[in-house]
Amino acid sequence: MGTKTRPYIHKAKIILTDSKSSKTIVYDNFIEAGNKVLANVGVVQMYGLPRATTLARLTAEAFKGATSISLDVGLDLVAGDRIALLPTSYVRDAGEDAIIQAYDKETGIATLTQGLRYHHWGASASTGPKYGVDMRAEVLVLSRNIVIAGNDVESWGCTIVTSDTADDGT
Repeated sequence: MGTKTRPYIHKAKIILTDSKSSKTIVYDNFIEAGNKVLANVGVVQMYGLPRATTLARLTAEAFKGATSISLDVGLDLVAGDRIALLPTSYVRDAGEDAIIQAYDKETGIATLTQGLRYHHWGASASTGPKYGVDMRAEVLVLSRNIVIAGNDVESWGCTIVTSDTADDGT
């Protein structure tokens, strides 16, 4: 789908379907692919619209319940973009997804469609020089114009398995 020089510019959504109780595909004792799987041996190439921003940092603390967050200025975020805020606490699953309602490129303020469920730490500058690591929350831009997804059945997603070799057992 698309090429490096001529990326696919429209929206594409590939939906893998099946039910949670269907038989699963097991390749060996280490890889259980599930029952909604896109499997590939070789190369799959999908070129969608490039995103200038795939990773950002919080430039100020974002408190539980907040409906706006502070990010770098000049990002290519637009209304409807889905982002993930990674955890900054000892609670490993305190990350969350959010949907951008609006983003101001000049101030870096992103308004969200819902309040945050967790606190995420941020600061105006990297903590790397002081601590050896930047501890501000990472914000991942998840939205793309080409999406591969599983139909939502009891939160049962899908699996993508890819390999560059195939072993036929001989």
